[in-house]
Amino acid sequence: MITRLLIHIHRILGIILCILCFSWFISGIVMIYHSFPRVSQEERFARQQALGTASLPAMQDVLRRLPADVRPGGISLDNPEGQNVFHFGNRRKSHDLYADTNAVAPTVNYALCEWRAKNWCPNNNITRVDTLHALDQWIPLAHNKRELPVYKFFYDGPEGYQLYISSRSGNILQFTDSDKRFWAWFGAIPHWVYFTVIRENQNLWTRFMYWSCYLGMFMCFTGFILGIRSYWLNRRKGFLRTPYKKPWFKWHHVTGFFFGIFVFTWILSGYMSMAPLPSWLFGEQKPRGMTRQGAPDRGTPSPDTYTLDYRDAIAAVSRTHGPVKQVEWTHYEGMPLYKLRTERETVTLDASADSIRPFRITEEMVYAAIKRLTRDTVPYTVTKMEEYDNYYISRRRPLPLPAYKVELDNKAKDCYYYNLESFQPAHYDTNGRWKRWLYRGLHTLDIKFLVERPMLWTVVIWTLLLGGAAVSFTGIVLSVKYIIRLCKRRKR
Repeated sequence: MITRLLIHIHRILGIILCILCFSWFISGIVMIYHSFPRVSQEERFARQQALGTASLPAMQDVLRRLPADVRPGGISLDNPEGQNVFHFGNRRKSHDLYADTNAVAPTVNYALCEWRAKNWCPNNNITRVDTLHALDQWIPLAHNKRELPVYKFFYDGPEGYQLYISSRSGNILQFTDSDKRFWAWFGAIPHWVYFTVIRENQNLWTRFMYWSCYLGMFMCFTGFILGIRSYWLNRRKGFLRTPYKKPWFKWHHVTGFFFGIFVFTWILSGYMSMAPLPSWLFGEQKPRGMTRQGAPDRGTPSPDTYTLDYRDAIAAVSRTHGPVKQVEWTHYEGMPLYKLRTERETVTLDASADSIRPFRITEEMVYAAIKRLTRDTVPYTVTKMEEYDNYYISRRRPLPLPAYKVELDNKAKDCYYYNLESFQPAHYDTNGRWKRWLYRGLHTLDIKFLVERPMLWTVVIWTLLLGGAAVSFTGIVLSVKYIIRLCKRRKR
């Protein structure tokens, strides 16, 4: 009775989910090499103009012009359209202030959007412009609704460029070419279920993904039980000898037995990429991220306390590294710094003195930061790492070495990774380590042994993804055959 119930559950869930699982595995292979198109910071930055230094005001004058409700933090300066603009705040909430008091913010209208479109692709001509009053496939996220209507510019040329500009803010929302759009249809769109009809409704998309994962994991669980039971009942005829004679049943049983566990772990890790760790299993989780718990707050230095004038910093870097396109007011452990970006590199200067001094993090600074972190009240150990471990490693970009691993002997088992290039340490606690393994470890196989052997990683990931696709494809065939049998029975 129980076996028959499990068979029916597995079969019904297979009918519903096998196509989705098959698309996840095939698109996962494409996702290794191609993601969803988006406008990168590098693309935006490359099209910015160099800062004009002729009429830059003193920082004290800029701060006096700030509204009373705007905090002088998160400051940057760039030149997006021929006018130097200060930005205060962050991406969620920012306040822009023109350096020139006579500058007037441009009126956002079609003429401005067209001008920006021409400057974005100066070597291509605009052939068509559509006005979108609803989201489309390449701007499917719900937050883009506030930008509607959106102008969609088409360009000539073999690249097939398409540019999306908001009619409300004039911001560049998306930029694609035919190659990125082609691969997205086989990669990110089916993998993330980025179909506009679902993705434009955040709650609907979230519920769909959650329930797909819940049902997918339960489908795998019933498959485990039935598959192992079949081998057990047939054990006298040979070790791991499948009892099924029909080819599709046979291959679904065999591939499911060997790859079913990976189907389950990928569905689980896909779910963990979106959901928090369950509190009933891991306890209440506090947002910790990159913060340094227990460390004294040294605070962000006020911009008017920077001894080095930012105009002198721009002039010095322009002479040695080329035109400066952006300046950011930042700090390291309370030490004021300027981060200046040119066309090809980023230069960091010490702003605590009135002379031009490039800033470099030293080992002494790292140990001083560790001292402030622990306040000498929490037992800790420091290990200087000359090679990566399973947490301080990345497949997509090389992390700086040496690194300094700080392990705190506290309840959360906090661990921090400092290096000589990053301004903030990477942080893991017990829950963070679980999250890392349940998502990155299982989903992208970010395991030290494999990441350090890229060819082996590629072979393993392709083998497992193709194995999962084989399990799903045989499930699709069996589901279709089952539906055909049901239809024939009803006709009789």
